[in-house]
Amino acid sequence: MDIIDNLIYATYVSPLQQGFPAVLPPNPQPNPLNRIVSDYLPAFPPPVMPTAAGGSYTLAEKINFCAYNDSIVLVRSTLRHFYDIDARSNYDTGGLTPQGGAINGTRLVSFEASSTYHLIYAYLLENTRILQIFERLIDKYLTGEELGIANDNRVVTWIHNGEDLFFKNSIRSEIRRSADSTRRNAYWRMFGMDLAFGDINSESNSIQYHKAKTSNQQFIVLFEKYLAEVWRGYINARNSSGENTTDINVIRDLAIQLQELLIARRGVFNLSYSNQNLSREEFYSVLITSWFTFIISHNSVVVDFLNCHSSTIGERLLKIGAKVGVPAHSKCQYLFEMAGAASNILTTVEAGGFLDNANNIQIILSALNPPPAVPPPQVFINFMQDFLTVINNWEKATGHNIKNPETRLGGTLKVEQKAARPVLTTN
Repeated sequence: MDIIDNLIYATYVSPLQQGFPAVLPPNPQPNPLNRIVSDYLPAFPPPVMPTAAGGSYTLAEKINFCAYNDSIVLVRSTLRHFYDIDARSNYDTGGLTPQGGAINGTRLVSFEASSTYHLIYAYLLENTRILQIFERLIDKYLTGEELGIANDNRVVTWIHNGEDLFFKNSIRSEIRRSADSTRRNAYWRMFGMDLAFGDINSESNSIQYHKAKTSNQQFIVLFEKYLAEVWRGYINARNSSGENTTDINVIRDLAIQLQELLIARRGVFNLSYSNQNLSREEFYSVLITSWFTFIISHNSVVVDFLNCHSSTIGERLLKIGAKVGVPAHSKCQYLFEMAGAASNILTTVEAGGFLDNANNIQIILSALNPPPAVPPPQVFINFMQDFLTVINNWEKATGHNIKNPETRLGGTLKVEQKAARPVLTTN
């Protein structure tokens, strides 16, 4: 389940009051046990809950939810979901289950080990310029008729909800006056990286934000080395002859170093999620990038209104960007394709106990070798596929050679929008 699936679950299943009901019907009716409802409008019919772990509500149900004509319901669903994560709850088909509770039906997603979201997901997606493109789109629609007039209520409501949810409040205040600069500060602290572009409203395309003195500027070098060692292990595992240069302990140690680096920015790791450094910034950054990514993940009603159909998400964003006058990143397709996989890897690295286990690493590296002597569990296959997705698309998006690391320069990374190849500033 992605974050929008989880918001729907939080709206229709998670109670607003303390305590956990023992059993809920498979498709709970609106507000049977103090659910989130509108004070003004009837709820749309309860969606059919996914039946398998990692499942999803239907596209139609997700569109209807995102276009619900009471944005306060959506705001409350984000808060409900945030505090479900904070309580380390589990989303089961039988209802919300507390931390450590027995599975009530089928476990759809668990927040006991982590939030399941990672800031790297938002960083990669924001580099596509998706947020700036939709900020300009919302502005153009609400202040003129250049884009036309939508004849579908869902399009109009979705636009208004986007403004209400992300451009009126979120992670900004009288102290932190810009959500954009707050996200950039978080990216800098966690990854030591800037975005590939500046302020959408600045003629100089520059932006001022607070660059914290303490940041993980060594992240890129460490992460790329980690990917390179995984690639080496994967290739060696596929070779039946020749020297095997894989060092499982090096891969394990790199995972531990990455874990320590990322956790250091969060502060005391045993604190609740809401009280860890960067947790709120992470949650809302993932939420906003996911919200706008979903609407172009298929030829949705919004894409239809804009007449920007395509077979790929990257091409849809390029067309929408051209229509509103904010060019999307030329390599946005690669960024879209690896964001989820990179998030899965780093979320697991931070949680520990899996990717820092030598036996697990060996199984993962061999998981895609045909034919395996003993079929590995699906989770190991998924991890190797995630690694390959990141390695292949990271090379295409950045120009850094992961598969032949001897050719790489050390330094910091910026995925440059205008250059033919990304700018790599050596230290």
